[in-house]
Amino acid sequence: MNDKIYLHTINNSYSDYYKSQRQKLILEYILRCGEVRSRRLQGNLDTNTNFCGLDYISLIDYEKRFVSNKEREHYNSYYSYARNGLSITFPQDKIKVIEPTIIGICSDNRRGYETMKYLGMCEDERFTDLPDEVQVKDRISLEHMNGILFPTENFLVSRLFIKRKKMIELLKKELDIIKELTIKYGYNVDIYDVETLMPLNEEEIYKLSLK
Repeated sequence: MNDKIYLHTINNSYSDYYKSQRQKLILEYILRCGEVRSRRLQGNLDTNTNFCGLDYISLIDYEKRFVSNKEREHYNSYYSYARNGLSITFPQDKIKVIEPTIIGICSDNRRGYETMKYLGMCEDERFTDLPDEVQVKDRISLEHMNGILFPTENFLVSRLFIKRKKMIELLKKELDIIKELTIKYGYNVDIYDVETLMPLNEEEIYKLSLK
């Protein structure tokens, strides 16, 4: 897989570790629906405090994963969300996106969050403080989904207290469950490492077991 992809990350909150059960439940919901939906189309009218409001969906432009908000290093969607969670991937040439206007960081104080919430409800222009974020209105069909990204390093580091052999067994089990979910709903796509885009097949898992 090349890096000309958009990611819809299932990790929807700042977190330093991979929340296995929660993210698999969200993944299954998306697979069952056959599309990624805005909050409104999910029946969730809580506006929350983000730049997507009720009607827009956040995607990460993977090619911009090393681009940070000029106010702070590593301040972007990739570092905040994708490196620690599951993501669904789409080829860039199959998805029409909106490029938001980049503004200063809003997540430092309450007033900033209120600004974020207000701007998220705007229709005439889209905004974000995350320079790798793009948006899509309403829904994204899974017909063009071409992979699942998995936070391998995060998964392994959070289990350093376990013997390496057992750790790799847990990784294989987790990947098998995710793969089975995609097949169950008719989406037999490969799983890749979020940082290297290497396919997490038997050969790559074996290499990990030797480290």
